[in-house]
Amino acid sequence: MRRGRDALTRLIGVLAVLLLAIVTGDMGVATGQVAMVAAIAIAATLASWFPRPVWLPYAVQFIEAGAATLVVVTAMPGDRPSIVYLLVPPLIAAYSLGLPGLGATIAIEGLVLVAGTTIRVSEDLPTAVADVIVALAIGAALGLGALMTTHIRERIAPPPTDYDAARRLLTSLRDIARQLPGGLEETALAESALENLSDALPYDRAEVFVRIESGTLVPVARSPEGVAGWNPALHSGLWGQAWESGTAVQRLGRMTGPEIGTSHACAVIPLRLDNKLIGLIGLERNDGLWPVEHLVDAQRLADEAALRLDTARLFDEVRDLATLEERRRLAREIHDGIAQEVAGLGFLLDDALSQSSDDETRQALERIRGELTRIVTELRLSIFDLRSEAGAGIGDALSSHVRAVGAESGLTVHLVLDEDAGRLPPGVASEILRIAQEAVGNARRHADARTLWVTYRVTEDGAFLRVADDGKGIPDSRGRPHHYGLQIMRERAARIGAELTIKRRSPSGTVVELSLENASATVKGDHR
Repeated sequence: MRRGRDALTRLIGVLAVLLLAIVTGDMGVATGQVAMVAAIAIAATLASWFPRPVWLPYAVQFIEAGAATLVVVTAMPGDRPSIVYLLVPPLIAAYSLGLPGLGATIAIEGLVLVAGTTIRVSEDLPTAVADVIVALAIGAALGLGALMTTHIRERIAPPPTDYDAARRLLTSLRDIARQLPGGLEETALAESALENLSDALPYDRAEVFVRIESGTLVPVARSPEGVAGWNPALHSGLWGQAWESGTAVQRLGRMTGPEIGTSHACAVIPLRLDNKLIGLIGLERNDGLWPVEHLVDAQRLADEAALRLDTARLFDEVRDLATLEERRRLAREIHDGIAQEVAGLGFLLDDALSQSSDDETRQALERIRGELTRIVTELRLSIFDLRSEAGAGIGDALSSHVRAVGAESGLTVHLVLDEDAGRLPPGVASEILRIAQEAVGNARRHADARTLWVTYRVTEDGAFLRVADDGKGIPDSRGRPHHYGLQIMRERAARIGAELTIKRRSPSGTVVELSLENASATVKGDHR
């Protein structure tokens, strides 16, 4: 919009020059001036449409003012219709560059005019000086008027709402995300960081950890895949040294313990962003210590990766908020659409049952009615799952969910809650709630259980969740990591730095346990 306005202002200036030349009868001698003014306006308009680099709009504005002034200075005495165009650069500068741009533009025009009139001593000097004063005064007045108009319009305009600000931010985020070569997926960015590090600091094994708000380091990438992960501690060992110092450190031996006299070496590189640390990268190899200059290069690469990883984590938080709204929308659609239609079919079956006298037909209709009842129960629980939210704690939501499952499915439920909601950092409670819902749902749908035990505690030592049933248990094929529901539970647990175990219950059934240590602990030496 601003560029279109600037182009229109330049066009009006050229037309004013042409009109003045016609009115004063100077069209014949002023043809060259009109052509030069038009060329200046066209070149400035085309150049102003390029958004990069940042200094280009300023350069275009100042060059246009100087070039237009030269046209005026080089004109014959008394034949200066082009002087009208000197009003255009100040106007554009006022709208586009503000008061500093307006002042610089007026100064450039004034300097060129003074220099030109001083050199051209053959002219009528008083007339030339009067031209300078008039052009500068009118240009400054119009520019200040434009600034005042813009200021008044901004003052009387309605203040932007939260949704206006959100829309602008999301639009910018979308445009920027489309241009990012690596996208905003945290795992992919972490794997890319490990690939870049391998050139500066060759390794046999590496792992990237990001610190979450609970104070726990969670793994986001590992090379090679499939190997057992490390368990870093921020208060001791090589990991603690790197965290406390904020610089890369290394030593002989393996990451799990020093082995003096061997060729093994390990290093930890902090992920630094401005004045805070967001994570650590662990490296290990069987080829001795790395040169110090290589560690310096690796630290530089890690700092670049830290910005990308932190941006990806912020994007994940925005995506989680959008997911929550999408869950609400789906719950409304299921309740108002599919659930109502299925309930209507149930009424039709009830009418058919009341009118049927054939035993076989009644048995078939009763089986269908039972299946519809099961589907309605599943829909109700799905709606409840989608609507469930965990604020600081999940006690109320978990209690309502478990009791609703017991009422709908006939399970006997034993619930133990001991929650200090204030000890859970943001984002952790919602993940625990979803894990609990998945575990309870598996027991209801697949276990053929009669009793369900749910225990949830949050203390100063951490958070603990236990979901057990007395059903048939999870077969070996269902307990494997590739089972979709269990995989989702494990991913959620890893995201908050919790340990998840799934095992058989004696004498029958399944036990799902989640343990999160020091859920509310503040890490010593925290640089955030």
